[in-house]
Amino acid sequence: MLYLLAEFVTAGAWKTPYSFARDSISSLGVTTCSPEACSPMHAVMNATFMSLGAVTVLGAALLHRYIPDGRGKKWILGLAAVVALSTAATGMVPANDGTFVHWTAVLPGFVARHAVLVLLAVQFWNQRRWIAVWSGLCATTGLVGVVLLLDRTLTFGLGERLTLYPLPLWMAGTGVAALVALMRRTVLSKFELPSDRAATA
Repeated sequence: MLYLLAEFVTAGAWKTPYSFARDSISSLGVTTCSPEACSPMHAVMNATFMSLGAVTVLGAALLHRYIPDGRGKKWILGLAAVVALSTAATGMVPANDGTFVHWTAVLPGFVARHAVLVLLAVQFWNQRRWIAVWSGLCATTGLVGVVLLLDRTLTFGLGERLTLYPLPLWMAGTGVAALVALMRRTVLSKFELPSDRAATA
């Protein structure tokens, strides 16, 4: 959850008060100061955006062998690439470089991230049900965020975070689960617990 840490650190350095409820995530990466926004540690946030894009590509590369083959798999990998590029572009084209250019870079990732999660839920439903359910839960949360954001039921900052956070959380949760499973198959399998010895005695 280094991404969230980067947000908190960057927001804490603001010269003007930053509101997680009202202000956009992109505001943390602005490279110039105005009366409304001044982010001295913008380099940290923009580097984090680019790093998250790289991690998304790496995650897709590691996950692809486990995704059931078919047309859905190609869509998942393609959309993951869109999310990665869009996320990295958020750091390369800060909001103060121009609203049109910035949103042109950001919007594809807004859309693709939810499609990826929905497709993951569908693809894994028959083989790895827990991944399917987890993906569906994250997709639903993000889509609810989209509706509340567009309807202005929530403030922009909260709506944007509810929309965007589910995918990084999915990546973190799935990565931890995969790491634990790997440890069980390799490291932990070499150790015989007392209960196991008693059962075989």
